[in-house]
Amino acid sequence: MANDKILSWQDIRNHLQHPLILATPVTLHIFRHAQSTVNAEKRIAGSQDVDLTPQGEAQARVLGTQLDPEYSLAFASGLKRAYKTLDIAINNGNISVSSIHKDKRLNERNLGVLEGCKLRFIPEYAAGDLNYAPENGESYAQLAQRIFSFLIDLAQVTQTSDVNKVMICSHIGSIRILVGIITENTSSVDVLGQKFGNTELIKLEWHRLIIPDFIEKGGIFQ
Repeated sequence: MANDKILSWQDIRNHLQHPLILATPVTLHIFRHAQSTVNAEKRIAGSQDVDLTPQGEAQARVLGTQLDPEYSLAFASGLKRAYKTLDIAINNGNISVSSIHKDKRLNERNLGVLEGCKLRFIPEYAAGDLNYAPENGESYAQLAQRIFSFLIDLAQVTQTSDVNKVMICSHIGSIRILVGIITENTSSVDVLGQKFGNTELIKLEWHRLIIPDFIEKGGIFQ
């Protein structure tokens, strides 16, 4: 799946005019990267390519013991803190993976002027505003466009290959959207309010891909 193509919203709608039913259910193990240097400072990383702390490397080693012995596919974002977490976990857990990929569509949002700042309350996110973007940054709507493009490609791979279990290492913003889409969440407030700790493991069964209500009602298509 060597493809970082981002589909237009019209193309996404065309692909998902009807539910995309997977040939067989796919187990997804999704987890956030381990602690980064910026996490440790309680600052906002966003698109910055920061490294893991020693504690983060230890978290990734523990994660490797919590994962299953075998996976069909593994994905990490193109940012060091994600693909390094994945690599350490796989090696420490002696995990067998048929194919491992970096995919930039799983990258965290570019948070513009907020990057490097101390963590803070953002009222637009608390209100579930998918279209809000900090100055020079990306909105959750733009992130969702990337995540849908990734999931459409992954769903198509599952139709033609023997794929039954996939692990994905990404970032809190990306995982909010991933989990919101897979679980077909109805509320953007709920989706943007999800909290995931470093290396927290989310296990889901994926049966189909649709455009859920939190996207349909989120003002993206207005």
